[in-house]
Amino acid sequence: MIVPARTSASRPARRGAAPPDLRPSGCRARRWVTLVAALGTAMSLGLPMAAAGGQAGDRAALDEGVAAFWAADSDAGYQDAIDAILAADSDIDEIWSRLRRGRTYRAGVPTGRQILGRRNRDGVEHRYILHVPADYDPAVRYPAHVHLHGGVMRPRQDDGGWWRNEDRVLRDDAIVVIPESWAESLWWQDSQIENLAGILRDVRRTYNVDENRIHLLGVSDGGTGAYYHAFKATTPWASFLPFIAHPVVLANPSSGADGDMHPTNLRNKPLFVVNGGQDRLYPTASVVPYLRLFREAGVFLDFRPQPEAGHDLSWWESEADAIDAFMDNARRQPAPPRVSWETERTDRYNRAHWLVIDELGSAQGEPGLGSFNSIADPASGQPLGISMIGELVDGSGIRVFEIEDGSIASDSGMRDNDTIVEIEGREAPTVEDLKNALIGFAPGDSLALVVERDGVQEAVALVYPPTAAPRTRTAFPQRRPSGRVELSQQRNRVEAYTRGVLRFTLLLSPEQFDFTQPITVEANGTTVFEGMVEPDVPTLLRWAAIDQDRTMLFGAALEIELPAADAP
Repeated sequence: MIVPARTSASRPARRGAAPPDLRPSGCRARRWVTLVAALGTAMSLGLPMAAAGGQAGDRAALDEGVAAFWAADSDAGYQDAIDAILAADSDIDEIWSRLRRGRTYRAGVPTGRQILGRRNRDGVEHRYILHVPADYDPAVRYPAHVHLHGGVMRPRQDDGGWWRNEDRVLRDDAIVVIPESWAESLWWQDSQIENLAGILRDVRRTYNVDENRIHLLGVSDGGTGAYYHAFKATTPWASFLPFIAHPVVLANPSSGADGDMHPTNLRNKPLFVVNGGQDRLYPTASVVPYLRLFREAGVFLDFRPQPEAGHDLSWWESEADAIDAFMDNARRQPAPPRVSWETERTDRYNRAHWLVIDELGSAQGEPGLGSFNSIADPASGQPLGISMIGELVDGSGIRVFEIEDGSIASDSGMRDNDTIVEIEGREAPTVEDLKNALIGFAPGDSLALVVERDGVQEAVALVYPPTAAPRTRTAFPQRRPSGRVELSQQRNRVEAYTRGVLRFTLLLSPEQFDFTQPITVEANGTTVFEGMVEPDVPTLLRWAAIDQDRTMLFGAALEIELPAADAP
């Protein structure tokens, strides 16, 4: 918990909720300024000057205050640093530019393998293994890979024994973090959201981590944990990589998962998923319906099924380059132009980047936002019928060794030992191409193929009959009423569509918005705000203390309140 700048109106900030509201009562969706006197002069980042007469204030005192801010490791430390920054009486642009530069990192810090720990607010210690490259250079921003282990129901392990085969994940170009989980603090509980966020803050305090290249990877129970954090706490992460895991664990009431899972929340970050066809716990066939649901909900995922693999990492070396390429391309946007978030409570799990959901309830004019929470029962419906496949050595296509009678494939005219040489116009397809094409294959769909038989090519179409629709069931139980906001931002215009939300806050950054021009917010087809928004120092410092992220700074908070559905 971070204590905001002291004012007569402040009160302790709730974790996961919007910081204290310093505006006059009754102010809704209007610009507001606490310490900033708007002089109408735009500076380098489009931030108006704040100090009287436009003076920069005491720069030496400001430098000391910002240095103390980044060095703080407690609420009291942040509060003292904020007080010092405010006392320096500097322009908001001066403060912004120093916060944007971040900490000054030094050489001579510990490298190699370390076992460290931190305590949650409840006093429970959570340990973690930290690997820092031996040639660590404080001038370089390093990506961070956070690996979540499996077997979380086991007793706590001493000396970092909660992770096996550490060498597999070590890097000379990244900082590697391996936290611990056990039965009293599972990956899919709020204690671990607090813990992982705290670990990232602690590591960034000493080591130069690139905040926009922090990836969450997990194996087995750890992979389920990666899914969970994608559902409930997307903001810190660039991507999620669940390996040999299953989202169904989070749907089982006996698993003890905190909160409800909302599939559209996965839209915010890409996923890289690996499952084994021979996995005795989570076979690929049982996971695919959930992945199909995620695709239908607009989630980007790279699915890498391993037909011959079990509940193991035997495939690791063959997929290592693809994993690296995925993470290299998955860089977080601190203020993405599109945000989708749903939550069932507003004291936690209610934020995604620059959106904070403050109050739930039905509003007037809500559109019918699509609900994505049904999966097909793989045991029902007409079978696809393609089995025993393999890529040709020359890379020209996929050999299908067996076609089941009475299946979609046999109805299309495919036969045993056909070679698929084209999928939806893609020539020389791989097994991966076929698997990915079939993830979204549902009743009423058609998939165009070209097969080669006895040297002759023939176009065929796999048609999923609408009458063969499999039974569906709820993917994730929804135990509490929830609210959802879909945001789209282009320049100074924001479009929001809501369901079950009465009030939300937009956190605005000058790297996203031009504060010298009016900002317009439209909600559910109606303009709810149009005017100038002036950034202010308390908002900047308050959210900088919460996020502790030099790349994600917000200069203004705009609260939007919608009329209730039953209001006159």
